[in-house]
Amino acid sequence: MRQHLFSGVLAIALVTLQTSGGSDGGLFGIHPDLVLLFVLATGMRRDETSGALWGIVLGFVEDTFSAGLPGVNLLTKGLLGYAAGNLRGRLDCDNPNTQAIVAAIATLLEGAVHLSLLEVFSAGSGVLVPFLGTVAPAAALNGALLPAAAFPRRALQSWRGRRIAAAGS
Repeated sequence: MRQHLFSGVLAIALVTLQTSGGSDGGLFGIHPDLVLLFVLATGMRRDETSGALWGIVLGFVEDTFSAGLPGVNLLTKGLLGYAAGNLRGRLDCDNPNTQAIVAAIATLLEGAVHLSLLEVFSAGSGVLVPFLGTVAPAAALNGALLPAAAFPRRALQSWRGRRIAAAGS
């Protein structure tokens, strides 16, 4: 129960940071997709149902507060959360390299879907230039952030395991 409560509070904080962040700032002008990273981490830590549900709920909330095409975040984050959860049984999702690759590929896929739908439903100005200028650097940043964000959790688990082992001796 405490883990679900913590996940809910963290999700609300990340959605608030994601939707309230202006066009300034970021890391070298690149904005990480914090909600996507949370959905991927949840899917890889738990299962595809949790990843999909968190992706759908947070995608809906993000769509509600953003000015983009409606439903795009709901669709992409839900599907990517499901896919990340489905990888849990096939890959070592605790490996930082796996986390980095999954985060980078998911960011590239989400960016390609967003740009493609913008091209179709509005007067687009092409896909390749924004993809290379915005999505590819964001994929590299997300690929670095997901393992970095998972590190404190692994360190805490290791510390608690050593403390329990020491108390048992």
